[in-house]
Amino acid sequence: MKKGLFEYLKEYSDSDFYPFHMPGHKRNTESGSLGEMYRYDFTEIEGFDNLHQPESIIRDAQMRAAELYHSEETYFLVNGSTVGLLSAVSAIAHRAGKLIIARNCHKAVYHAAFLNHMELSYVYPEVITDYDLAGEVSVKALEKVIKEILELSGAETEQADRVIAGVVITSPTYEGISSDVKGIAELVHGYGIPLIVDQAHGAHFGMHPAYPPNGVEEGADLVVHSVHKTLPAPTQTALLHKNGNLIDGERLRKYLRIYQSSSPSYLLMAGIDEAVKLTKEEGFERLDRMLLFRNCFLNEMKNCRHIRLCPLTEPGKLVLSVRGCSITGQKLNQLLRERYRLEMEMASGSYVVAIITMMDREEGFERLLHGLKEIDGEIAEGGKEDILSWTELRPELHLQMKEAYTMPYAEAELAEAEGKTAAEFVNLYPPGIPLLVPGEKIDMSCIEVIGFYIKNGYTVNGINKNKIKVVKPLK
Repeated sequence: MKKGLFEYLKEYSDSDFYPFHMPGHKRNTESGSLGEMYRYDFTEIEGFDNLHQPESIIRDAQMRAAELYHSEETYFLVNGSTVGLLSAVSAIAHRAGKLIIARNCHKAVYHAAFLNHMELSYVYPEVITDYDLAGEVSVKALEKVIKEILELSGAETEQADRVIAGVVITSPTYEGISSDVKGIAELVHGYGIPLIVDQAHGAHFGMHPAYPPNGVEEGADLVVHSVHKTLPAPTQTALLHKNGNLIDGERLRKYLRIYQSSSPSYLLMAGIDEAVKLTKEEGFERLDRMLLFRNCFLNEMKNCRHIRLCPLTEPGKLVLSVRGCSITGQKLNQLLRERYRLEMEMASGSYVVAIITMMDREEGFERLLHGLKEIDGEIAEGGKEDILSWTELRPELHLQMKEAYTMPYAEAELAEAEGKTAAEFVNLYPPGIPLLVPGEKIDMSCIEVIGFYIKNGYTVNGINKNKIKVVKPLK
């Protein structure tokens, strides 16, 4: 069996080679508090391959990842899923001028469309009103959008691939809601259109029968996995999988070379390889144990009167809903953090999200259960908090994003911006989904929702001191 990437790093680090090359820490353990880690922080020296043209140890590591996910080709990403989405969209931009995306796609998808001067058409996910969640993207809703585009362009069905460059969806969502990737892939392939799946939160999919299959197995042409989100790997590590013949492999690699760092971290690449190795050898057993902890947790949570768990998520997510209660998701998050020392993944208007992975311990479930039970017992009856959610927003398109994002802008008070055109993205972060996209008309519902998030202490990017950037009217 071939050695893993980290084994090569350790073997070389233990040798007597002296480094007259980058990085500047020179693998000297006296280089501050992180000195021990620097022993394995290499550059592209002799025998250590090159991420941008892998021919030996990095190629072998990527092949191991491809084998785990049953992918035809897999690429290591050291700039996160963001660089995978930028490269994926860029690789199909030459096909046509329009791109269909789920409205709840990550901002990186919008940025990729902007950089490639593409016109966006949206397919809106269903709304799970009982939990204020964005639901799945339905095959039926996507087909309707495709047909509307073809009708407006006057193109025949067999000409769809000349009008629509591709489709991008997010599955699972940040909160763990999955779409029918297989059904969507079959639909778009019938039109000769490629499918890109942002499966950043699903790197563990397909590793256990209790979880959905991964996007590769379900027929997507390009799939992005954030290894660091749900597998034991360093932050910023991800994978991009390519399958089928609708994507030009060389074009994809060209954009990976453009967007990825020219000095990729060997620590990050070794981290990906180690995560792949552990998942292959121990993933099923570890996920099985985590599911046992989770099931016990769910049974105990049935005794709570107010805090509910959304039953529609994949097993790796816990959506703790306080919809209809006297507290917000932000307040629940604050109590868990300050009183019980539990750091959650994110808080929204009416819920909190916890990520659970194969590396969780029983202790974590026990502490969370204890905290939730105590808080649940303190929640007062009635007194429902007035909670607003972004999931119902449907801003009207006034200008194409590619135009609005480069036009002169002014700043307007958010409360006085009704009827104006957004000149900047407004994102609730996390999860990085745009509430407003440049070119969209700012209506009162947008103002109210954004104002609600600001008032309740959420991080809203694109708003500065209650001011929003708007397109200046043309004279």
